[in-house]
Amino acid sequence: MTTLYSDIGGGPAVNAAVDLFYDKISHENSLDSFFKDIDFTTQRGKMKKFLTLLMTGQAENSSDYMRRSHSHLKDRGMDDSHFDTVGLLLKETLEELNVPSNFIAQILGAVEGLRDPVLNR
Repeated sequence: MTTLYSDIGGGPAVNAAVDLFYDKISHENSLDSFFKDIDFTTQRGKMKKFLTLLMTGQAENSSDYMRRSHSHLKDRGMDDSHFDTVGLLLKETLEELNVPSNFIAQILGAVEGLRDPVLNR
């Protein structure tokens, strides 16, 4: 059985995407207050693991995890506009890496499904 993870190129593709994505995040001023105290090496590792689980269909309870791991960001003012910015940066990242548009749509759809948990709604 193929998965989105294997279809996009597995670990090397996820690693490249996450590294480029966090490079973009670190240069986006509107997100500074959410990432100012973040160890980007640790964060990249967490994101690589999460995306791997998500794209292999093994991310059970991902909504609960995202709610718990992002709950403190609501107190810092995170709202839909910030979520949209992160989504746009992810889309730009995937396009730069020449990920096929149908896979980008699947990935962004999965991310969109996590909007309410991330925003603690």
